[in-house]
Amino acid sequence: MNILNNKFIINLDIDGGDNAPISVLRGAELYLTANQNVKFVLYGRRHIIEKYIKNLPLLIKSSNIINCEGVIDGNLKPTEAMKKKFRNSSLAKSISSLKNHPLEATVSSGNTGAMMAYSKIFLRTIENISRPAIASLLPSKNHPVCFLDLGANSECDEKNLFDFAIMGSIYYEILFPNSHPKVSLLNIGSEELKGNTTIQKTHEILKNTKFINYNGFIEANEITNTENHVIVTDGFTGNIAIKTAEGISKFITETLKKHLLSNLFSKFFTFFLKSYLKSFKDSIDPRNFNGGILLGIDGIVIKSHGNADDYAFCNAIGFAVKCLENNLLKRIKDNAK
Repeated sequence: MNILNNKFIINLDIDGGDNAPISVLRGAELYLTANQNVKFVLYGRRHIIEKYIKNLPLLIKSSNIINCEGVIDGNLKPTEAMKKKFRNSSLAKSISSLKNHPLEATVSSGNTGAMMAYSKIFLRTIENISRPAIASLLPSKNHPVCFLDLGANSECDEKNLFDFAIMGSIYYEILFPNSHPKVSLLNIGSEELKGNTTIQKTHEILKNTKFINYNGFIEANEITNTENHVIVTDGFTGNIAIKTAEGISKFITETLKKHLLSNLFSKFFTFFLKSYLKSFKDSIDPRNFNGGILLGIDGIVIKSHGNADDYAFCNAIGFAVKCLENNLLKRIKDNAK
């Protein structure tokens, strides 16, 4: 058992992300203000961690520090990150620590390519899965939507997309029991003949797969208003789609705030709508859905957005804990046989 005093162990890559180490450490502290079900292992440069952790009393009591050397920059290519001088980095060591520890999870806002590469090397992929994928939940009108791949695989064939459909469906059923998730393929149109060769081949395979509740094509403008639960695409398209959605969400909230505070009358009006406006903001705030899991990896590795603040990183930690609580890894492995 890898639960310490009935608490899950969450490994944190302290050096990963645009706002590290502050966002990571404060995010962990924020999580502990409402939850006492975890112990953190902090991977990073000890002198940096000790400098910032002094004002975080809850984290001091609930964490251990593992000193690491070398920082993997967000722009570093995966092939470079694999070199010997980076094997003692916080990202590498926080992922390698998961080997043979299925009841632990690692959370990082670091380099996505390096994270996937280290996960493949240290943890390997689950048997019968051709490639891992990054999956995350997106807000939608009817229910949360599982979207994958979000950047792990720029190019995919029909076998990869088929595996993503299987993993996404299993993943959704675990998070939302009895949902019988509908699976769709992201495409440039809903008509049968639309899409490239890979999309068409995947479409034919899924149509003839009885254990997947396949529901055909979906266009990008339907993602936030769909009856489907799982949306499958390649990592190149998926990464562009989610970042576009996040940019539009940020633009809407910032523009709305600017206009509502532009004059005395609008400020007065805004005061009475404060609770409604907060609810609206929360419903489209991407920070509330921060945290994508590397599905297909034999370990729980959570990818937080690179620009995550403490609130967003706190939510990524919560997502990691939810995966452990639901025994996600074992259930995916059992269903992938």
